[in-house]
Amino acid sequence: MHNNPLPLSMRERDLQLFLDSLGVSLPCVDTAILDDYIVIHLEVFAAALFEANDNKAVLLAYRIQGRVFPLLIVFLRGSEEIHFCHSTLLLASYVQGNRMANLLRKVTDTFFSNDMNKMLEILEPSWMNTPLFGQLDCRIFWDTKPEIKIVTDLFLARLGKVCRIPLFPSVFYYNNVYDQNLLEAALSELDECRDVLVLGTGAGLEAVCVALKYGIHVDAIDINPVAIANTIAACRRTGTEHLVHAWVSDGWTEVTKTYDAILFEAPLATNTVDAQDPNRYDFGGKLLRKVLHGLSSHLKAGGRMYLMSRPDLTPFLPAHGLQWEVLRYFETEDGLAIHKIWLE
Repeated sequence: MHNNPLPLSMRERDLQLFLDSLGVSLPCVDTAILDDYIVIHLEVFAAALFEANDNKAVLLAYRIQGRVFPLLIVFLRGSEEIHFCHSTLLLASYVQGNRMANLLRKVTDTFFSNDMNKMLEILEPSWMNTPLFGQLDCRIFWDTKPEIKIVTDLFLARLGKVCRIPLFPSVFYYNNVYDQNLLEAALSELDECRDVLVLGTGAGLEAVCVALKYGIHVDAIDINPVAIANTIAACRRTGTEHLVHAWVSDGWTEVTKTYDAILFEAPLATNTVDAQDPNRYDFGGKLLRKVLHGLSSHLKAGGRMYLMSRPDLTPFLPAHGLQWEVLRYFETEDGLAIHKIWLE
């Protein structure tokens, strides 16, 4: 008689989403192979998401009792000062029980008990003899909760609790002043909408809030596949997965519908060359200009976009076709605003 596999916990399911978004495939179960560490090289696009040096990053896993458990993603980052970075994937507990969790913690501790050069040799021989300036844990934040009042009030009203929404590496932290002001300005104006798009969904907080408040269909897109995985995880945690459809799209490239409302927390247009974080900065405003020039094709009659950006949109708007107003300014060091944009 064969033992039925135990169901995956919520965290294990979320972790699988994260690994899938990176294109990682774990080896199949094989009880004939002895327990040992396994190193899996990530694809270049996945390493780039972590801003890894030379686009090299590896997944360290451990095969035990025929099953492969992911432990950490490891990469080097930095130029003048290079850091040994690891994204810890070890879950707080496994559905297999405390014994399995303890075994995996032990093998993780054993790996880190090696001297640094030995670890580098196991992970990626080309990293050996690299002068390092310490370690950084770019981990998954499993226990993060929304802290924005408009969100917590909505969660308590609809769900009776404030759910934990994980935050995956390379996804922008959702408890921020940008999300707060966009939701405060836009959420109450969507009561007559039936089709809503969140452009640049990030961790999925805006999509979840619209779906929870109105029970309507929400599409969510992002260029980062990890952000799509994060959005799906957020929907699972809040019971909105039947209302939200999320997929990868570079701006409008994979969007074919028109919408009653579009929410977009835009990366900030900047001319500063050293502002490299694509979650926060849009060099030359190229993305904002591209989005606004294609907006007319994706709004229904009477539809509108709610945009978080700098106050002056003039350099980025097409010459004709759109009208706009500022719904609110809010104080940060950058001077930002929430805009409402509609067809002329």
